[in-house]
Amino acid sequence: MPPWLFESRERIEFWREEILRRANQALQGRLVALFEATDHAVVAVAIGSNRQLPLTASSEINTAVRGWSVPVHEGSRWLAARLDMGRWCIAPVRSDIPAPPPGGIERRRKERMALELAGICLGLIEQRFAHEAAERR
Repeated sequence: MPPWLFESRERIEFWREEILRRANQALQGRLVALFEATDHAVVAVAIGSNRQLPLTASSEINTAVRGWSVPVHEGSRWLAARLDMGRWCIAPVRSDIPAPPPGGIERRRKERMALELAGICLGLIEQRFAHEAAERR
């Protein structure tokens, strides 16, 4: 393995980009981005496949998040894929397994399941990097 590849794998940015790239592939080329809540809005922090977000993406995501009728905590993050004009599939970045669906019958679409898995992968990798950083201190 070339030294530059080993060194890049030791950086969280490498894994974030890789997960976004793989999610983009799983969703058949749909735009996938990582969003984070600030004190007043949800903003993009990383975009997969070196693509540009549509100009309306920020307002579309913020409208979707406000429509959830649940508190959105500053610092919470989501992966989002644009399904079509104005419609996004959104899943949280987390390191815990989500609860099973009510009644045990899975009703989430394949796009949502792909983003759920990518969000768990990203959450676990970021947890590992945070743990390693804490141990170095």
